[in-house]
Amino acid sequence: MKLVDKLVHLERTTSLDAGFLTLEGPATPMHIGSLTYLEAAPLRDRQGRIRLGDLRRLVEERLSLAPRFRQRPVPGPLGLGRPIWVDDPHFEVANHVNEVVLPPPGSEQQLRELVAQLMMRLLDRSRPLWELWVVDGLADGNVALVEKVHHVMMDGVSGVDVVMLLTDDNPATGRRRGRAGTPAPPKAGPGRPGTLPLLLAGAADELGVPLALAGMPFRLARLAAGALAHPSRLPALKDQVFRVGEITSGSLSLIRRNVIAPRTALNEPVTNARTYDHVEWPLEAAQAVARSFGCTLNDVLLTAVTGGVRQLLLSREQDPGERFQVAVPVSTRGAAEHLALGNRVALFLVPLPVAMADEVLQLETVQQLTRRRKEEGQAGAIAALLSAADRWPTPVVELIARLTHHQPFANAVVTNVPGPAHRRYLMGARVRRLAPVVPLAGNLDLSICMFSYDGELSFGCLADAERVPDVRLVGDGIRATLESLEVAASQLKGVAS
Repeated sequence: MKLVDKLVHLERTTSLDAGFLTLEGPATPMHIGSLTYLEAAPLRDRQGRIRLGDLRRLVEERLSLAPRFRQRPVPGPLGLGRPIWVDDPHFEVANHVNEVVLPPPGSEQQLRELVAQLMMRLLDRSRPLWELWVVDGLADGNVALVEKVHHVMMDGVSGVDVVMLLTDDNPATGRRRGRAGTPAPPKAGPGRPGTLPLLLAGAADELGVPLALAGMPFRLARLAAGALAHPSRLPALKDQVFRVGEITSGSLSLIRRNVIAPRTALNEPVTNARTYDHVEWPLEAAQAVARSFGCTLNDVLLTAVTGGVRQLLLSREQDPGERFQVAVPVSTRGAAEHLALGNRVALFLVPLPVAMADEVLQLETVQQLTRRRKEEGQAGAIAALLSAADRWPTPVVELIARLTHHQPFANAVVTNVPGPAHRRYLMGARVRRLAPVVPLAGNLDLSICMFSYDGELSFGCLADAERVPDVRLVGDGIRATLESLEVAASQLKGVAS
């Protein structure tokens, strides 16, 4: 219960955040990440070596504004309650920011294989759950940066906040700060309470759901009586009734027969190896397609994914089936939640029309399907369910998280994260490109994340190396679909003129 936690100075993970800890296993690391391509010269000293010490100082300075990066989640005594965030008294930025050098020739394929390998390495739970790897030895002489942050700490949108925090819009700013002295450590938070207060707080957290359920009829009755006596209180009653209705709707939306996804070759249990690829496309070109067809940019991107999955399945001489259902996370983060880490997401399910060969028909169908899902309020209902889960006992949350490995609702995860619109710099080095990485879980052998940065879209495709060794075919299909849509949009524009 939040009141008890405040009394003993505790900050817990949400149930959704804690679920990512439970989901994690040797074959399912649950960190999100990115592959950033950087201009090299400002990052090197006079001997041509990476200025790793300066980078560490800059990271430590900037992340002092995000204390979560000095904390780690620990379970409560006897496993009672959701995990608690505690300061790491032995925090050293050198444990989190390191360098790796690719062997010659330092090809792009070697870099992508390195990303896949790094993404399979579990983060050390005795330390704050993040890493940055500077990659040198690239054939073109430039430098890359691989970022890993556990999903318990943040979602994709809060990840953009971290990118903005570490980088600058002016190359001179980071160059000066990168040479600054060691920053003063942030003030320590309150000490960790003793065992007895932790036990009491954990017990109160576990009792949240039965107490809430037992008290709900009384709260609604009290609100109803108050609304009759004081009509000004009617909105509060409506809010409570609406919330109950949302949760009920969310539960019902997940038990309808048509939300069950068909099984495909991409839904075998994941193994302990990954393969990674990314493709780029001009953002303005995709936006022009959306304008031409009167749809959203997200509709265009989901259609591109439809083409990518279709090409992968056809290359194996497999019938793509009538649909391929994807889980699409959407942010519920408010504008005021800048640098409020953790996960603020819901999701809705979209059946992609992979059986269709015509890209324009694919786009029209995706547009209809996404509009229907929005009208049904599925994302809002699921968001209400996830919020209510903070009152559920920890064993229930952990059971649901483990069942996610066997979920029947989606064939893949596809998400779209808007990134910085303008050019960014790290220690004066231009960020040339940023490709995203989203983890795999249980029976989802493919994840695709779209990220926009400085006028470019990047489609990051992570896949199980055994189930989908040919993940590059997904990227080929994405590119071919966008090319076809661009041609169709130009023809449509020509007819209209």
